[in-house]
Amino acid sequence: PFSGPIIYTGAADELFGCKYGRLPYRTLDFRFETHPVDFWQSHGTVNYTVDQDYTRITEFKWLTEQTGDKTTIMREYSRAYEDPATQIPYYAIINDDNDALYARYRRLTDALPNFHPLGRLAEYRYFNMDKVVADALAASEKILTETADA
Repeated sequence: PFSGPIIYTGAADELFGCKYGRLPYRTLDFRFETHPVDFWQSHGTVNYTVDQDYTRITEFKWLTEQTGDKTTIMREYSRAYEDPATQIPYYAIINDDNDALYARYRRLTDALPNFHPLGRLAEYRYFNMDKVVADALAASEKILTETADA
């Protein structure tokens, strides 16, 4: 049997067969558009709150430093996560009931030796990418230190 450290980044409920029920998430639909302009917006990513039916527009030309007289954007539309077979869970829906459900799943991981849940799905939280990367580096350092000391 494997006894080394495991870093788990998947959904906490799916790890245990959703035995307490599914954790609710939001999923995203991505719609791409190409426009005959140099730039569509002023920045690579612009977030929208309630004034549009999409939550974000990403214009890749800003990120890749491409040039040319056309640009491609991607609009993100948020909706309920309902079908694990055809959808990807992106955002945890944080409230007291969902936090309590996640805590039940998290307690099950306490019995797993060398098990380290990490990231949005495993920790059932919204994290910006810089936070996830920093947490992953810190967890790796901790695991390497614990392994070296053992």
